[in-house]
Amino acid sequence: MNKPSLLKAELPLLVIGFLFTAAVIAVNLMVDRLDSDVGRSSALHLQLLCGAVLFWSFPLLAVSQRRRLRKALDHVAQLADGVSSPGPGHRLLGLFIASFAVLFIETMLIRYIGSQTRVFAYYKNIPLIGAFLGLGIGCFRGRGGGGDALLFLAGMVLVALFFTLVAQAIGALLGVAASAASTETVFGYFVTLPVSPAAVRLIANIHMAFYCTLVFLALAWLFERLGRILGGGFEGLPRLQAYSVNIIGSLTGLAVFIGCSALHTAPWLWSLIGLAPLLWWLGKGRARTAGLVLIAATALVLAPTLHQTVWSSYQKLTGRNVPNGYQIDISDAFYQVALDLRPETVAALGANPMAHYDAEYAGIPDPDRVLVVGAGSGNDVAAALRAGAKQVDAVEIDRAIVEMGRGHHPEHPYDDPRVRVIIDDARHAFKTLPQQSYDVVAFGVLDSHTQLGTSSVRLDNYVFTQESFSAAARLVKPGGRLVVSALTSPGWFRERYATMLTHACGAEVKVSTPDYSTTYICIPTAADPDPSATGIEIGAPVDDWPFPYLPDRSIPLSYVMVISILVLASITWLRRSGIAAVDVTPHNGHMFFLGAAFLLMEVYAINRLALLFGTTWIVSAVSIAAMLVEILVANLVVSSIRIDLRPYAYIALAILLPAGWLIGPEIALGKGIGAGLIYALFLLSPVFCAGIVFATSFAHSAAPGVALGANILGAVLGGWAEYATMATGIRFMALLALALYACALLCQLAARRIAADARGP
Repeated sequence: MNKPSLLKAELPLLVIGFLFTAAVIAVNLMVDRLDSDVGRSSALHLQLLCGAVLFWSFPLLAVSQRRRLRKALDHVAQLADGVSSPGPGHRLLGLFIASFAVLFIETMLIRYIGSQTRVFAYYKNIPLIGAFLGLGIGCFRGRGGGGDALLFLAGMVLVALFFTLVAQAIGALLGVAASAASTETVFGYFVTLPVSPAAVRLIANIHMAFYCTLVFLALAWLFERLGRILGGGFEGLPRLQAYSVNIIGSLTGLAVFIGCSALHTAPWLWSLIGLAPLLWWLGKGRARTAGLVLIAATALVLAPTLHQTVWSSYQKLTGRNVPNGYQIDISDAFYQVALDLRPETVAALGANPMAHYDAEYAGIPDPDRVLVVGAGSGNDVAAALRAGAKQVDAVEIDRAIVEMGRGHHPEHPYDDPRVRVIIDDARHAFKTLPQQSYDVVAFGVLDSHTQLGTSSVRLDNYVFTQESFSAAARLVKPGGRLVVSALTSPGWFRERYATMLTHACGAEVKVSTPDYSTTYICIPTAADPDPSATGIEIGAPVDDWPFPYLPDRSIPLSYVMVISILVLASITWLRRSGIAAVDVTPHNGHMFFLGAAFLLMEVYAINRLALLFGTTWIVSAVSIAAMLVEILVANLVVSSIRIDLRPYAYIALAILLPAGWLIGPEIALGKGIGAGLIYALFLLSPVFCAGIVFATSFAHSAAPGVALGANILGAVLGGWAEYATMATGIRFMALLALALYACALLCQLAARRIAADARGP
């Protein structure tokens, strides 16, 4: 009998993927060449039709081929039969390698998936929670080896193919679904369909839920392979020593990925760095050869790019020349066009296609100093220079976008000596720039296509809070103007910004719509003494509820529907994996709640630190690294001190978490780096206490892999609970984490009683 071939099993999937991808690419080219609105509308509907066919046919075909795929994957796993596990002397090294690979690959996939399918730039937690679910189940089951490594590598080829080809083809469909499904404003897709809004929303939510569930479960299956390797790595090793190695490996993986992001490297290189360590479990025979082939195949699939593609520290940027400018897309969705709007060019065109840029400076002859917030590729900067500005400070968070503008903007604004580029988060820049020093403070059309860490907060959300507008108003000279250009097409959105700016400036706001965006202009006359209280009073976004794209404090129905389905899928997947009620012991429950609480505490800390030091990638990376270091120190303390420190740690958590809820970062704002570092130390101190509790409990675990698995599965609950911030605000996460730590304590006490009963009188 012929052995099943993975290529033969995958071939029908690849054929249909290539055919429909080619069709959608052809339609995309057609859209680029059509000038009429009717033609573009027809092409868009054709694109959506192709995407819809592929959307449903690909997974259904995969289900129809599941037996052949399963047999083929079993054959792949059998290639590792006979490969010996690392010897006892190499187990610590193996655990280090596994820990490095897990964190690096997890971060890599979350970044790549969010860039290839734009919907996951907003639903960013879903791939992360899927990875947690798989890792938790894998650690729970343990005993992983070469077969799991080969299965993971084979799965990575399929993942790379899916998100490189299929996800590209259905991207427009998912974008429309995301826009239509939610009350949250999602920019980039504006589609009018001749059906009722309720029907559109229902269909869109079905598409969203189906696709998210497909990706979620695929990642859970994939990471279960890594989880088994990681969980098995703890067996036979001293608990705390092994845990220290696990943390050091994770820190190393994080540091290497930070380096890759800083150097703007591409995903094909990430795949080589992240997947090569798995060769450790494949010996030196045919299993290793198969592993090398699969790693090379993944890198080759990820390597091709269209146009000029740059993977910045934040997002995937794609640039290409278009008539009269240079277009930049983010995650394959339109972002901005660097345009030539000089008077002679506009005269040749017959009209100004982006009139709002020059409208910002009407009536201000030769402004002395101008601040541009969200400078992007340079359109706002070029407008300030055309208006005669003597000095322009251009604030932009993403250096790669500035460099694309420097190289391709037709007016070359960044080459002008009057321009000073400031690579920073806008809120952080507001703290360092001199007050009442600018004739014009202009907000560019900001629309972040990614989120801050594992949070539901988008990268630019803190720029559009009441506190932010008030801080910007304080930078304006007497008689100067604050200008905000934004895509505020919904009526409630337009009214919100007008009301916020009226209170921030203490003056009337002039609202106009010269082109696709809305421009708000006001002349600040009186500073708002308490913008946070003002924002709460008028129902505006504030630093504790930084969600300008939500109409009110609630979780959008689309999130509720998708998350509810994914929660059910998680429970079903757990039961399918053999984790039953008998595994829900008090000790495992204790570890579970510790994991859930820690993730919420992590989200809370990163958001608060971002508000203090800026929402830059380096702040997020350093925050996560600092937490891992604290956990490592806590582990070393538990290893050195023989008494049980958990009662003291719980008391500290009961004090520090409510204190963090009461004391916000505003206490340190504008008071120097020393005050900021003291607040950061205070904010991160619960991490050390939580590390003490976990390390002590882990040291007493009968099965370390099971305990670690329960802890990671707890992070799944924490990930779902994080979405509550849309209704409750960020500070509430501290109290919710405290409640989960209380649950962990109750489970610990129950486990102690059971152990005491087992010992008898």
